This record gives sequence, structure tokens and C-alpha cells, in this order.
Amino acid sequence: MGKKFALLLLIQAVFIVFAGLLSGDIWYSIAISLIGVVFNFLVSINRPVGFLFGFLYAVTNGALSFHTGVYATFGFMIFLQVPMAIYSYFSWGKNQKRGQGALKRMTRRGICLLVAAMASLGIAMYFVLGLLNSTAVLVDDIFFVFSVSACLLLAFRYKNAYIVTLLSGLGGTALWIYQMAAVQNGFSLAAFYLIVSVNSIIAIYQQYFKPRGTPAA
Repeated sequence: MGKKFALLLLIQAVFIVFAGLLSGDIWYSIAISLIGVVFNFLVSINRPVGFLFGFLYAVTNGALSFHTGVYATFGFMIFLQVPMAIYSYFSWGKNQKRGQGALKRMTRRGICLLVAAMASLGIAMYFVLGLLNSTAVLVDDIFFVFSVSACLLLAFRYKNAYIVTLLSGLGGTALWIYQMAAVQNGFSLAAFYLIVSVNSIIAIYQQYFKPRGTPAA
């Protein structure tokens, strides 16, 4: 990882800790956010080691989600993110050692199938979460669908995952900025999703626009 990327990660880490302290978050929540930022950043710059942080993030965030009644996130973290993080770490590492580190691009047919699958999953999960008395059905449902989609796309090495993550990040940023304006809390989550959005933009540039052979920053 180049010096510019290392500096950017340090800035993001300091920012998310500051946001958590300013919001009055407990240290456990701040630690989860910090792990999540490292995970998101490293995967965005195509570093397999990021998935080890993804594994840790899934376990800790899953426990917190269960405690707070956000059951879709709990299920996603424990039953999908944990095994996929392990799989992705070995899969990405193996392909990079073979000189096949470049991610794949979905076909138009694949994109259409992805959108249809996301819509179907969203409808099904909305009713399931209602039956489980989730604390925030619509929000939990939307982020569950985007998280599942991005997780699977990354695991199977599709660069389109970063576009899904960007949409999730922008949506999360807008949602929690609105929450801040309405009830004066949610700054740390707004900061987290803003960082996710920034990292997704970096990843999209790296995957779609950066000339091949250009050295990393």
C-alpha cells in the first residue's frame, strides 16, 4: 500500500473515531466502525488482507446487531459475511498470486438478473422482518439487500460490487444526515457511510478508469 493510501486510511480512521466520540457512542461501537473502515478501504484498493478485517467486522457487528434487534443485519453478518470473508480472502489471494488479480465485469444480462434478484430479495425480506419485529424494517431491509449483493459480487470477483457499495454508501449518508437534522444524532453513522462512499469512488476509478499498468499511489 503506497504512502498516499496509507495517509488516506489514517485520516479516515481518525475521522471515524472523532465522529464516534462526538456522537457519544460506546467504545465497542467505535471499534466496530474503525474495523469496518479498514475493511472497506483495503478491499476498495484490491487488497485481499482486507477480508480478514471483514471477518472481524462481521463477527463484532453481528453481535451488536442481535443485541439491538436489527435482525437482518445480524443474519447477514453471521451467516453470509463471515464465511464469504474467509472465502474471499483465499480466493482473491490465490488469483493475485497467479497474476489474475483483475476483477470481472458483469454482462448486461447479469446486471438485469442482479437487479431482479435484489428486488425479489427486498420484497421477501420486508415481510420477514415485519414478522420478526425488527426495529427498523425498511432501512434494515434496504441495507440488507445492498450488503448481500455487494458481498456476493466481491466474493466472486465482480467489479460491479463497488457500484452497489457506492449506492449503499450514498443512501446511508443521506439517511443519517437527515437523522442528524431531525433528532440530533447519527453523526458517526453518517461519517461511516460517507467514508464508504469515498472508498467506493476510489475503487470505481481504479477498476473502470485508471489506465492499466499505472502504479498504485
